[in-house]
Amino acid sequence: MTESSAPFETQDAPNQALEKLEEKLVLTGADIVKIGPEAELLVGGKNYNTALISQINGIQAPHFRAISSRAFHKLLDETRVNGRAARAVVDREYDRVDWKDPEISGDPEFLQKFARQLGKQIRETTKADGEEPHTRLRSFINTIVEGFATSPEGIDQLRKRSILVQAAILSVDLPEEVDRAVREAYQAICDANLEDAVPVAVRSSAAGEDSRKKAFAGLQDTYLNMVGPDKVAEAYHWDCASAYNLRSMTYRREAILDAIARAEETGDESIAENAKKEWAIENTSLSVCMMQMINPVVSGTAFAADTATGCRGTDRADLVSIDASYGLGEAVVGGKVTPDKMYVFQRDDGGEVVIRQMGSKTMKIVYDEKGGTREVEVPELESLRWALSLGQAEKVARGVRAVSKAYGDIIMDTEFCIDDKDRLWFVQARPETRWNEELEKHPFTIFMKRREVDPRALPNAEVLLEGNGASRGAGQGTVRFLRSAL
Repeated sequence: MTESSAPFETQDAPNQALEKLEEKLVLTGADIVKIGPEAELLVGGKNYNTALISQINGIQAPHFRAISSRAFHKLLDETRVNGRAARAVVDREYDRVDWKDPEISGDPEFLQKFARQLGKQIRETTKADGEEPHTRLRSFINTIVEGFATSPEGIDQLRKRSILVQAAILSVDLPEEVDRAVREAYQAICDANLEDAVPVAVRSSAAGEDSRKKAFAGLQDTYLNMVGPDKVAEAYHWDCASAYNLRSMTYRREAILDAIARAEETGDESIAENAKKEWAIENTSLSVCMMQMINPVVSGTAFAADTATGCRGTDRADLVSIDASYGLGEAVVGGKVTPDKMYVFQRDDGGEVVIRQMGSKTMKIVYDEKGGTREVEVPELESLRWALSLGQAEKVARGVRAVSKAYGDIIMDTEFCIDDKDRLWFVQARPETRWNEELEKHPFTIFMKRREVDPRALPNAEVLLEGNGASRGAGQGTVRFLRSAL
């Protein structure tokens, strides 16, 4: 009897170990790799890809911890909100805002601050009333977002729904188990660095984010230079609320509406039904990446192909396209500077060839001593120097190729930085979302679509914006100012 049961015990042991890992609220890179691709459902694309690059030989990645989406669902399922107070506060305060005010529409952080302010007011109102909140947070949220995807409401009412949900989330305390797990994750990063207070970035990692088929990246909030367990726990709470910000909710809404249009064109109703299930706002899930911040001299993005054409160079797929500037990478990623552009090719003898185009690096984003970040001017002489030396550019290119190889030689989109000790760090990597699909369909085609401005229109043309586009060439059409960007 003992002999016959032994094989079952052997087979069950690995499964039980994986189940225990999947139940954890905080996972390490090694935990995620052990779970495998299924871990992306728990920790999202950003955490999953960070875990993979942290395990690549020769690649240096910062210490990080993944807060599982289980923690997010505990917040929704184990807390209670005062729905009456939430609606009353948001109805009152929302109508007081002049949404056409240029100062408001020009402040990218207004909605974040507004939702936090309303969250505090709801909390205070609930306390003053002495009423015990009794509505489960998830139930309240689902009631608010129901019908959002196909609602004929204008942007004003859709934005109000988003703010109501975010304020409700911020009006409740994190469950004790979740709060403790987030603080312990931060302490683990501090311990790994042998320091008491390590600055970290707190970033969203939504389910499906940075995967090949979806591109949620950048829709939820990111908080930089968070120091101390209290600030980190607060930033995590803010990130959870941002899962329902207007950008995220309308992104899902547009995906569903596009699918409905395709279903009507083709007569295939399953397209719409599948999209409604896949993109349902009610199914929102969020993980968070807590990562040690590097204080960089130079940061940038590096792409395992030409971003404009998808060209990978020779049959060795050795071409790497680099954008680099001073300070934190948010200046490059956010389009605040025109970075230096570099193309790195590999010769047959293994040597590197670097082609460079100097950008306009007039400002940089740095850590603020009080927490968070700030923008500072770059001295003129420094702005006229190359952000990366030739040797540094070659080193970045070799790192990108190593990351690409670890992913099966697909095109990878990476973010890197170099610190004051000339150490190269890769802080993010994700499969590119366009050219990989094109190469699967047309493996021997390079797309060189390019339009130029009509010379006859140039004398009367007004320059509205300057900088490096994601793709070379010109386009045409009506320019529209979108107040709904809020």
